[in-house]
Amino acid sequence: MNHYADRYNRALKDSKKTDSIHENVEEYQEKSKQVHRKKTDFLHREFDYRNYIFAPEGYEGIVLFFYILTIPYCVALVFLFLFVARSSFNLFLELNLASYFIVWAIGYEICAVLALIIFFYSWFTDDNADKGSIIGTKGSGKISPRFKN
Repeated sequence: MNHYADRYNRALKDSKKTDSIHENVEEYQEKSKQVHRKKTDFLHREFDYRNYIFAPEGYEGIVLFFYILTIPYCVALVFLFLFVARSSFNLFLELNLASYFIVWAIGYEICAVLALIIFFYSWFTDDNADKGSIIGTKGSGKISPRFKN
């Protein structure tokens, strides 16, 4: 009888160990899911504009100001040449481009629309948002989970 009681006590101790291990594993999985969800939220990711500006260290603000003044203006000139002057250099020269701010405003609107398109495209094609509850598996990629019922 001692043999059976000893086996029962060992089995009981082992089941207590596995229960506590099982609880620890569940806690770890829950914490891991929370951390994983924090990492995958597209709209709450940290964004540092300095990663996207080609400038020497410490001069990012000056270069950003220069970019803001020149890029929309150049985009507007290209737009006016291609779509308004129909790629004709003679027609393009006849345009009144004396007002820098009007040309810049046209380019700014074009750049803003392009930035919004790129943002929404990145949001909808984000791989991390399509991952299921199992870490490391990719979703189907057909529809974002934020729009599923």
